[in-house]
Amino acid sequence: MRTGALFVFGILLLNAVGGLGVAAAQAAGNESSAVGDFGSCLASQQTGDLLLLVDESSSLQTSDPDAARVSAANFLLDRLAAFGESAAVDLNVAIAGFSSDYTVHTGWTSLNSGSLPTLKSSIEEFRTRTTGIDTDYWGAMNGAQNELGDRPQNADGSSRCQAIAWFSDGKLDFTERDGSKPYASGVSLGSPDGVKQVVAAATESICRPAGIADQVRSAGIKVFGIGLASGTAVAADFDLMQAITSGASGDGAACGAVQAPSPGEFFLAQNIDDLLFAFDSFSTPGQAPLERESGICVQQVCEDGKHRFVLDRSISAVNVLAFADAEGLIPTVVAPNGEQLALPLAALRMDSRGQLAGVEINYRWESPNSVSFSMSDAGSDQWQGVWALVFVDPTGTAAQARSKSNIHISGNLFPAWLGQKTTAVHTGEKTSAIELGIVGADRAPIDPASLLGTAELSVSVVDSSGTVHDVAAPLPKDRIGESVELDLTDVPPGDATLRLTLDVTTADAPRIDGGVEPGTALTAQSVDIALPIAPPIGYPSLPARVDFGTLEGAGVFERSLDVTGAGCVRLDSSQSVSFTGSPDGIGSVALTGPAEEAQCLESNGTLPVSIDIENAVNGTVSGTMSLLVSPVGESDREISVPVQFTADVQKPVDTGTFWLTLIVALLLGPGIPLLLLYAGKWLTAKIPPGGLKAQQFPIEIRNGEVLRDGRPFALRDRDLVDSVRGMHEATRLLDAAGVELRTHVGLSPVGAGYVSAHLPGMLGASNSNPATDKDGNAHLPLAVHNSWAVFHDPNGSPEAATLLLLIGTDADSNRVERVLDDARRNVADAVSQLRGRSVDTSGTHGDSGSQPGSPIADPFGNPQAGAHQSSAQPGGYVPDGSTWTPPGAPAGNADPFAPPSGFDPFGPPDSRGRQ
Repeated sequence: MRTGALFVFGILLLNAVGGLGVAAAQAAGNESSAVGDFGSCLASQQTGDLLLLVDESSSLQTSDPDAARVSAANFLLDRLAAFGESAAVDLNVAIAGFSSDYTVHTGWTSLNSGSLPTLKSSIEEFRTRTTGIDTDYWGAMNGAQNELGDRPQNADGSSRCQAIAWFSDGKLDFTERDGSKPYASGVSLGSPDGVKQVVAAATESICRPAGIADQVRSAGIKVFGIGLASGTAVAADFDLMQAITSGASGDGAACGAVQAPSPGEFFLAQNIDDLLFAFDSFSTPGQAPLERESGICVQQVCEDGKHRFVLDRSISAVNVLAFADAEGLIPTVVAPNGEQLALPLAALRMDSRGQLAGVEINYRWESPNSVSFSMSDAGSDQWQGVWALVFVDPTGTAAQARSKSNIHISGNLFPAWLGQKTTAVHTGEKTSAIELGIVGADRAPIDPASLLGTAELSVSVVDSSGTVHDVAAPLPKDRIGESVELDLTDVPPGDATLRLTLDVTTADAPRIDGGVEPGTALTAQSVDIALPIAPPIGYPSLPARVDFGTLEGAGVFERSLDVTGAGCVRLDSSQSVSFTGSPDGIGSVALTGPAEEAQCLESNGTLPVSIDIENAVNGTVSGTMSLLVSPVGESDREISVPVQFTADVQKPVDTGTFWLTLIVALLLGPGIPLLLLYAGKWLTAKIPPGGLKAQQFPIEIRNGEVLRDGRPFALRDRDLVDSVRGMHEATRLLDAAGVELRTHVGLSPVGAGYVSAHLPGMLGASNSNPATDKDGNAHLPLAVHNSWAVFHDPNGSPEAATLLLLIGTDADSNRVERVLDDARRNVADAVSQLRGRSVDTSGTHGDSGSQPGSPIADPFGNPQAGAHQSSAQPGGYVPDGSTWTPPGAPAGNADPFAPPSGFDPFGPPDSRGRQ
């Protein structure tokens, strides 16, 4: 049963993202589904993330003793890897387990034929991961949310395509024992009542408005849950899991306030055959696959028992699930020319293959009653025409048996905005003409006239509330490729999505008996494209999303919202702020700004916004605020604009640990072991928390000037928009725009640690002293905010380099300009020093093996010890030394017993180097 559950999930996901599939005889309407939304996103972005989240509780020892979940999960990986290569989608997979804790077993890996063996080996280890003592839904969802939240953002700020495949065999439950959970502070698990209280606390934390479920949904993450109801589990045990994934349980109990768009889908595994078809029926957005049901044929193929489907050259592959309610029957595939291929049962879950009319057919029996098979176009003359599947009873003992099938036909045909350009579009107007067309899996245009059947392309816009607006008349096949205008008259301003939907029907085909079989209608394939809608021309524009950065502690925080263009703007006091995410324990959160009197601007400016937080906690606050905008002097024309916002909140970092250690050492004298000092230094050798934005810039150095694209270096409007993940707490390792930032303690027992900035294949330098560490990486202070580093390949062009800017999200324009001025003055000398360092370290020097380009470590913390004496050149460049000295810093040999440059025993440990 467990194998069937995961198998059908694989088919469910593959059909959502694998191109066109067969539609049901009666369409289920145009409503959106979570799997369909995930598929539309993947079709547009061609990349996405899928987290496999697998239960590790001890109940699996009895509910799944043969570890069928492992075999099924490996099958899922096989199918997804094949899909990614055929549909040109880069699907990244991570594998995690949960019981009492959430654990990542395999980090993010691009799924392809090369990585497949490693991922399958990781899944194999779940055969013995069956000793967990809890089934902690809270830990599973919180861990998964953080895992996906740490993925890099899209360049345009839009959400990545992300989903969680969540497998469990039981309800939310805990083992009675000494201990507690972070979301149920003060409650012990040491009694049955305590366990009940923790279950209630976890449920409340997940399902309350703005709780974990809402936080996952507001981040655009889809959740696909499979409840494995075997062993002692019953259907009612999965009510909460169903509510978490889909928004409500079977009896209507809701979980979370964010219910649209569809947050996810839940499936209950009870019978492998029923589940294969139940999962398969929901595998396309709002429409089931082509369903066929009939009797069977006795001893030979007959017309009445055929499950027919029509193919033409627009179709690239077919996948079929078929079932008969009697064992011992032989499914038989019939080609357009009448040739037949039997698919006999040799062994369960064994891959087999055969040839029919020049087409290769791969099949596998999933149970004694159900078989799956696939076939693809390899240029056979018989591909185009009427195909059929028949169950044949070879003995005649099951003449009354019934059969059914779900047939999925894939074309890998996608609607597309040809020559797509990112231009501002305004509510209440028609856009300039755009060209829509059809592309294949390689995203190369396909001539619609090459399709033998019919085709229609429709265009709609989904606004920020989830309302769908038809903005252009559907284009029939002979008009696809013509220019069309989008009518945005009724589309409100705000974050929106342009949804292109392609409907294709294959060509009619002749049957062997002389009749004509109507073409098969393929499932509509949608592609979603981010399309922010600006207010009307003459109104000021607002960002669709805003990141307020990091808010440390409790209290009132002042932030600003960018306003583009002339006009008036104020907070809509009649609409309360809608919060979609807030951490436990934060208390009240209020967002205020000018409400009674609008702030009017003659040109670009900012709107002040205050955020009032009651309690200091760690997490993310998110939601939507409503602003009113109008032209200057025309307040009667105000319109409402929704703006989504996020802010990282965090408790203040306790920096007293280091200083307490130091004071104890000073008071008790030099007899205290150095280990105590090193321990204190290690505890504080972290990059302090606080919002941080990072970006790499290719630069050139000409005549001592730093150039960008041939002009003096300057920032542009779209620079420094990506925030570095993981800055909500102090950390020892970061990925800053592709540069690894890692903390180090250093050899000295006193002073602060430092950060190395590493870019593979390059040497690095910074505005710190020293500028480069012993490994050739840029040397930065722990407080990396508002600093820079430069990287250079000494074997490459002497003019080429890469500049990394690390700017705090709370930095104003003056602070940013100070960082830029420092970089403009010193980057050229730093690059020269890096080239000199490479020359100095290229040969051997003396018997000791030391190299002039490598500074000699000083155990007492002086970073300049061992450097050659020299006169400082402009910019602090020491020609024969190894350490670039920023202007104003002393060069040459220093006192070996002095603390590091800039050390203040009574100042904060991270004060050096911060602008």
